[in-house]
Amino acid sequence: MRRRVLPQPGQVEINFFDVPVAPSNEAGSLDIAHAVRDVLVDMLAAARVAEMDRFEIATAVSRLTNRGMTKDMLDQYCANSADSKRFPLEALPALTVVTGDYRLLEFIAECCGCRILRGEEAMVAELGALAMQEKAIKDRLKHINTHLPIGVAEKLSAEALKRLGVK
Repeated sequence: MRRRVLPQPGQVEINFFDVPVAPSNEAGSLDIAHAVRDVLVDMLAAARVAEMDRFEIATAVSRLTNRGMTKDMLDQYCANSADSKRFPLEALPALTVVTGDYRLLEFIAECCGCRILRGEEAMVAELGALAMQEKAIKDRLKHINTHLPIGVAEKLSAEALKRLGVK
């Protein structure tokens, strides 16, 4: 069995083989209310370990969103017994910034069949996409050049250079 090599600090780890699964269309398959509560509980517990209590989190979220949020509201969003109380989606960016925890955002994206890429991950993914586009363009140019009659490619290249002002 092959051992997994862990990334070094500051090194980006991307697994391009973990393709998100498309969401199901079956009735009730996207009832994620309890799962959202579980993720929120885990996030707030992790913040508590980092010495940030729910009072501080609620205050910081309120400040960032210009919407009141209290520790009691956070408690209700986490309680399975308070089914009518739901964490507001518009507060998710503020909660992510305040806690530095992307789990709820990543969970919601996964439920939608998407994946979140941050910082260097996004740049590496874009680099890969651009490399694929570059290869596709080169392959297409090669195909066109091999199927054009002799001399036509040179005439087209000369005309294009002329229009670009290159002599």
